[in-house]
Amino acid sequence: MVNQFFYPKTIAVIGATADPKKFGNAVTMNLLENKNLQSEIFPINPKSELILGLKSYPSILEIEQKIDLAILLVPAKAVPIVVDQCVEKQVKRIIIISAGFGEINEEGKQLEREMVRKVQEVGSKIIGPNCVGIMNLDIGLNASFVLTPLKGHVSMVTQSGSFGAACLYEMWWQGLGFSKFANLGNMADVNLTNLLEYFKDDKDTEVVCIYLESVIDGRAFYNKMKEVANIKPTVILKGGRTIAGMKSASSHTGSIATDYTSLKAAIKQSGATLCESLMDYITAIKAFSFLPLPKGKRIGILTNSGGSAVLFSDNAEEFGLEIAEFSKDFEEKISPFLIPLVKKVNPLDMIAGADGEAYYNVTKAMLENPEIDIVVPCAVIPTFLEMKPDEHFLGVIKAWNETGRKKPILPIFMSGSLLKHVKGIAEDEKVPIFISPKEAAFAAKVLLDRAKKLQK
Repeated sequence: MVNQFFYPKTIAVIGATADPKKFGNAVTMNLLENKNLQSEIFPINPKSELILGLKSYPSILEIEQKIDLAILLVPAKAVPIVVDQCVEKQVKRIIIISAGFGEINEEGKQLEREMVRKVQEVGSKIIGPNCVGIMNLDIGLNASFVLTPLKGHVSMVTQSGSFGAACLYEMWWQGLGFSKFANLGNMADVNLTNLLEYFKDDKDTEVVCIYLESVIDGRAFYNKMKEVANIKPTVILKGGRTIAGMKSASSHTGSIATDYTSLKAAIKQSGATLCESLMDYITAIKAFSFLPLPKGKRIGILTNSGGSAVLFSDNAEEFGLEIAEFSKDFEEKISPFLIPLVKKVNPLDMIAGADGEAYYNVTKAMLENPEIDIVVPCAVIPTFLEMKPDEHFLGVIKAWNETGRKKPILPIFMSGSLLKHVKGIAEDEKVPIFISPKEAAFAAKVLLDRAKKLQK
């Protein structure tokens, strides 16, 4: 059912325009930016004969070809008329980006119900209204008005368009790419459960993430969430946890926010990962995207800054993780790489003079140690002793690559703007960077929780 939204051969943009100050322009530009996109684009605007180099049509009924997907960007009062034309044209998939319906009042909800009734009679489906659109980066399709992110293997469905865009941009900054993206807006027709069903079987989707405010048919959603979480890491962020948040969600999409306590219990039972902040949400997605699951909870920490290791240890204990104890054999193994002042205990504070070579050797030794399941290299990027700002990170990556990336590493690099020296390397090498001890500890927790679930 949902597949046809993501793989259209022909697309009509109803409300397309050359005016850069209008949404119809942003969507059309995004569709045209990828020259390799195989979908044929048909702009529709009765006031224009040519839009962005393409012939413009006064109505979808004037197009001779069959249309797989129609994207509506016309004023709300014109939407029902255009939907009728799409039904007459036998368009199977419709995205209504226009707002001004169920999120406004009961009359708007009634209009939604009437449009859905009409399209369902002919076997069509609607996403929206009040949404930003969809993307399928696997074919270079950006049928939305937000920027095109990196290509990857994360698929997201969100009820909030602007928040979904914020997630896209934050994940882009952190080197995370997308396979599919869908903002469902008011969910008049297609809902979260439908998208979960699609992502479950989509071969290009490896991590599923959801931002939700309300749930339609809670039992069906729970059952599908459980199915997906058994196959793929599934990360959920819930908006409307408090009374104030629930009121805001109601005015946002015209829906009644789902009770958070009940949903929290359902998510835990399903095996999905529940997050309570944007940064936790991004951290969990990052962990599942880049890292293998650990075989246990024993952590090895190396650092050139004792404070970062102390903070990580605090967070690790709060999350039920375990700091491994070094054996005598392991202490002897790492001794050649350390100066005599260094105490051979975990966390291992190699002090500020530790260079990239020391990071490489100690990281590799920890990765090879069967008594350590997760390795956490912490570093404050040095600006002294003629050390290069990227050598510590390169040492960590080299060690991880040489040991086959079998264990998760959680590099914590807390260096503000100096992070730019390693960010590009991390993106090229598909390695995560964590910018705080708490972020890395949460990543370790979600990986361990996932590993435990699969073991059961």
